[in-house]
Amino acid sequence: MRRWLIVFLILLLSFTIMAGCGRNNDNNNNFEPTVPEPPPEEDTGIVTLQKVDPVTAVINNHAAARPQSGLQEASIVYEFLVEAGYTRLLAVYDTKVEENVTVGPVRSLRPYFAVQAMEHGGWVAHSGYSERTRNLIQGLGLREITSGTYLYRDNSRNAPHNLYTSMEQLYDARGDSEVRTVNVEAPDLPEGYQEGLELDIRYASHNQVRYEYDAENEVYLRFVDGRESSDRETGKQYNARRVIVRENRVTNVPGESLVDIDLSGSGSGLLYEEGRKYEITWEKSGGETQYYYQDGTPVDLSFGNTWIQVVRQ
Repeated sequence: MRRWLIVFLILLLSFTIMAGCGRNNDNNNNFEPTVPEPPPEEDTGIVTLQKVDPVTAVINNHAAARPQSGLQEASIVYEFLVEAGYTRLLAVYDTKVEENVTVGPVRSLRPYFAVQAMEHGGWVAHSGYSERTRNLIQGLGLREITSGTYLYRDNSRNAPHNLYTSMEQLYDARGDSEVRTVNVEAPDLPEGYQEGLELDIRYASHNQVRYEYDAENEVYLRFVDGRESSDRETGKQYNARRVIVRENRVTNVPGESLVDIDLSGSGSGLLYEEGRKYEITWEKSGGETQYYYQDGTPVDLSFGNTWIQVVRQ
């Protein structure tokens, strides 16, 4: 009897083990391992740009020409006095086009626009110039984009505020360019600054520019004559990573409402970036304008876009 009891217990134990193994096999067949989620990508602050040979465009800034188009895509925008307190813009485009962007309205050239454009390769789109300007820019080697192939009229606006182009047309006019991949990161700004959350530039009673710092997006929002300066196509307000107020010698042309602006030599200015205001200097040597902090360190303009407000010295 004891022997049969022992045999029974052995059989019962064997059956229990086999049943447990069967359950484990079932679990193994249905087992889905937990794959850990990849860690979130680290924000390194580095931006990759596709840089190309630059081309510039003279942009109308009369009240009847606003809102303008395509200024947000420019890496640099200069604002110059032209006459009677009015200003025009010179937009610099030097990144690869991902989607075509309308640019304009395009307006006529002044001599100092040509000089500034030469710092960016010399390609400039404009709607013409006076005989005086023609004489003053002779010998610069300027490469002009004025053909109807690359400029067109928008009949929904009145002339002369309705001449447009696009980034694609500008690059077609310039011709082929090598695409250079460049990694840039936000610069480490120095000490020795004041608070710079807003600034006002008064070109005339009818032409006043204001910037207000947007801390969340680390940009300066642009206003003109108390209104948001926005893009005609997107409706978005124009903004700048940094704003430079540059003092240049401005003289009135005798017998005219026009001005001349001397872009040579050196001078002083202000830099607004990351809510900070710095006193800076500028110097044009070797055909290119450089900007410096008070300790002589160069100002880095490679990260983000820059608006340069040229004012009377």
